[in-house]
Amino acid sequence: MAAKRNKRAEMRKQRLARKRRERIFTMVVVAGVILLVGGLLVLASQTSASPTAEPTAGGANLAPPPPHSHPDENLNVIGDPNAPVTIIEYSDFQCPFCGRFARETEPLIIQHYVETGKVRLVYRTFGDWIGPESLRAAEAAYCAGDQGKFWEFHDVLFYNQHGENQGAFSRERIDSMAKMLGLDMDAFDQCLDSHKYRQQAMQDLKDGQAAGVKGTPSFLVIAPDGSQQFIEGALPYARFQEAIEAALQKQP
Repeated sequence: MAAKRNKRAEMRKQRLARKRRERIFTMVVVAGVILLVGGLLVLASQTSASPTAEPTAGGANLAPPPPHSHPDENLNVIGDPNAPVTIIEYSDFQCPFCGRFARETEPLIIQHYVETGKVRLVYRTFGDWIGPESLRAAEAAYCAGDQGKFWEFHDVLFYNQHGENQGAFSRERIDSMAKMLGLDMDAFDQCLDSHKYRQQAMQDLKDGQAAGVKGTPSFLVIAPDGSQQFIEGALPYARFQEAIEAALQKQP
């Protein structure tokens, strides 16, 4: 009888020990899951807080723009010199709305109107409108134009915006952009160091202000008869299409 009691007690003791081990295992697993989920949430919050990489001095984070057509490129002008309509764009390379226009609307204007010989597009910078990095980028684009790549540099700048005067267009990154485009770096650096186009960039600003430009981007759509339409802001392509079609009807 005593042996049976001892056996039952031993079995009960084993069951309790097994349950204790199972509870400990469950607690460890739950704690691990909590730590894993917590870590994932922290990582997600950090990622959402920093959607784009900070610019680096060496240009490692530069994004190459998609290929764009630049028909009849001549420094800051593209399109047939005899095109019936001219669009003069005043723009700042740091301006986020200018960037949106350059990435979304401008390629459509080029495709449907510049490539077909109906529009000649002139890009004018806006000097130091937003700050020193705007002026540096403007000078750099003109220097790239000396090597036939103003518009290619224009594209690289707009696809690598990162805030205003926060280092996106530092001298180091500007040089990295020039190398990305395969420019002659000796000629490019000499042009930039001499500020060959600083006066031109600042004249762009003065000319824009004289034309009534109060913000970027702004556009003058000049019809064949010389009449002008003024468009302000990164408006949808349909608005520019409407303006161009109206201008094409105004023959001298």
